[in-house]
Amino acid sequence: MPLTLRDNTATITGTLTVEEVEPLAGWLRSTDRPRVNLRGCTHLHTGALQLLLFFRPTVVSRPLDPFLSTHIMPLLGKRNKELEASS
Repeated sequence: MPLTLRDNTATITGTLTVEEVEPLAGWLRSTDRPRVNLRGCTHLHTGALQLLLFFRPTVVSRPLDPFLSTHIMPLLGKRNKELEASS
């Protein structure tokens, strides 16, 4: 399962497809100070990326995937600068 939703942390592993976009959207809407673990993520559907860009959850673990780490993490913004600096 590519999406695991807990109280305040979502963990994304493998490929997040369009089927997981709506549950992720609902979770982001209803969660105070959401956190996202992208460590095992290898691909994000563009709808999921748009949600992360809109809601700006704190990324607690950056993706190991080189493309996502290099090209997507910088897009997620200032809230995650501390994580980027510690990597």
